[in-house]
Amino acid sequence: MSDMVESAEESEVPYDAATEQLLARAAARGIPTEVRVLPAVTPPRKRTYVILDMPNGPSKRRLPVFPRDAERYLALEFESYVILGDYMSTVDTRTGHIEAMLEGGGPTSRLVRALQELPGVGVEEGREPDPEMEFADVPANGSTQESDWRVLVEQDGVSIELSSASPVLQAFFRGSVSVKVAGVKTTTHDQALEALERYASAFLFDLDLVYGIALQMTRKRQGNRARSRQRPERPPRFPRNQYAGQALQLYQYGRTSAGLPLLEYLAYYQTVEHFFPFFAREQTVHAVRSQLLDPRFDATNDAALSRLISLAAPVGRAGLPERDQLRATVRACVDSAVLRDFFNSAPEYHDHFCSKRQVIKGVEPIQLTGNHADLRDQVADRIYAIRCRIVHAKQDGGGTYEEVLLPSSSEAGSLQADIELLRMTAQLALVGRAARA
Repeated sequence: MSDMVESAEESEVPYDAATEQLLARAAARGIPTEVRVLPAVTPPRKRTYVILDMPNGPSKRRLPVFPRDAERYLALEFESYVILGDYMSTVDTRTGHIEAMLEGGGPTSRLVRALQELPGVGVEEGREPDPEMEFADVPANGSTQESDWRVLVEQDGVSIELSSASPVLQAFFRGSVSVKVAGVKTTTHDQALEALERYASAFLFDLDLVYGIALQMTRKRQGNRARSRQRPERPPRFPRNQYAGQALQLYQYGRTSAGLPLLEYLAYYQTVEHFFPFFAREQTVHAVRSQLLDPRFDATNDAALSRLISLAAPVGRAGLPERDQLRATVRACVDSAVLRDFFNSAPEYHDHFCSKRQVIKGVEPIQLTGNHADLRDQVADRIYAIRCRIVHAKQDGGGTYEEVLLPSSSEAGSLQADIELLRMTAQLALVGRAARA
């Protein structure tokens, strides 16, 4: 929680009636709660809000209930719902009905209009409102539902429906449109999650394939905390450097891709990749020069000449392997001390990169102490391993890499620290090859 939040016990702020009822109902069903206080809020505004630790498979999902939402929750049987996976999704334990919030690539109003215009869609104007909709008639985006509509398909007792999000889903997560799956027998969280992914995902893909309507189930936002940084006190000054134009465009594209971790990661990787030929050649030139300057070098010795040719051969023929080019670039642009400061800049970052059990498969923990590989090589290998997980999508499992890193996976949601590391590397590469304007 934020440092600007204190516990209700510490401040001795009394609960209002709605909060008392909410806490009592949650306790009766064994749902853990926490009451927090917003110290910046002054009376007559309510200062307390509740965090519900809702069941979410083997873990919990923390849902904040602010004063303006308490009455909405009290009007619903919120205790009967389990949250599914890392989706903004629920299953009603009483009926087995499954629902997940949806998001598309544009405004909600345009999405709803596109769905309403599908052949066979039922739209009911002026329908009597559901009593529970009193607390959910205005979605988070501020639009109102002028009509009830639904896209419904059924087969063998299983139904899939797209329609306005239910009051429960709107209370839990905010949003306007959801997919609902009914008629599937489930008794556990994992069974319900499997049913959601089996039926809803296939139906959404078919909608995209046939009608060009792109929808996906919304997942919770997650990731590492962004590294804090201090801004200099000096005012902005006229630019002194001229940067490589193509690489700069790739970097700026990454900066505008926040929220799309794989796309952002690849944009920064391509920024660094732009400089591979220069730094790989520079490494080779340095190695050849060292050989030529060695007093022991004998130009009449065939073995010495063969060693010299071998040093230049990778660049002269097909080029160095990509990982070696990345290593050369990181070695040339990034100082080990800078990397060490980065990893120690926040406890979350140190744990993310250095713990033995890595959240992201296929990467080795960074070793900051002991007689290990050069820190810059460790970073280059980590960057390259993640890049391969993103781009090497092979259904047959070919290759030597871990399975593909999916954009909606929990691993992708944990990429923030690695994105920060690669962004810094891209910045240093741009600066390293900049020319004075």
